[in-house]
Amino acid sequence: MKTFRGCICIAQARIISGRKKGSHICTIAYYPTDDQFLRLCVPFSIGRSPAIKRWSVFDFDGTKDGLGNDTRDETWNATQIRRQAVEITAGDRNLIHSKILSQYKYESELNKNKSSIGLLIPDKSSLRFYKESYNPNDEKDLKKIERAKFMADQGIWFPEYKVMVKGTYRCEGRSKRFDKQLLSWDVYEADRRGNVDPFQQIYSYRNPYMILGNLATKRRAFMVIGIHSAPDGYIERYAINQQLALAVS
Repeated sequence: MKTFRGCICIAQARIISGRKKGSHICTIAYYPTDDQFLRLCVPFSIGRSPAIKRWSVFDFDGTKDGLGNDTRDETWNATQIRRQAVEITAGDRNLIHSKILSQYKYESELNKNKSSIGLLIPDKSSLRFYKESYNPNDEKDLKKIERAKFMADQGIWFPEYKVMVKGTYRCEGRSKRFDKQLLSWDVYEADRRGNVDPFQQIYSYRNPYMILGNLATKRRAFMVIGIHSAPDGYIERYAINQQLALAVS
């Protein structure tokens, strides 16, 4: 058992529920004490706000027990959420942006280091979002359709489509393409309510960057868990400098 204090929630995936695990939100946090990312599942109850929201500060007791085949270093089983503070201030957010961006590595480096959480810095003008319906003739998609029906029976909305984001990014001096599934909770929640276009909001970001996470069963498959907009100059100052430092070392 380990107690983590002063964690900051930086990304949350959509609500999910299964037959073996109850309704929960996969949450990625930044832990300033050890300057690292953490992953934990936060239980979700219908009709209640999530116990943790993005940019909130919280403490939790974590253990490696009960994770099954999830042996990723960053993953912890949160046995108790001890404290949730109000959202951090704008000034504190800028500091956290700098700390997050300083962790930047290319996806190939994440795989080499067996890291399960990382960043992707896209070319803003290249970003495109689209919805892709599940194919009932595809075995994997059929399981997703069945999950959607299972969750609907519990009163939880789960779309029968996936949201994808594609674009380009710079890697080792070259422009590369990406096409990834977007799991961000706030995007799906806005889509469910239908009162805000989440994609137009992201298009307005001045300096977008993405929080990536992979699967316990497919470690080289990274998905987008959340999208932030960094303060002006931060990507160059922190993320790009991090890459230059890695190239020299």
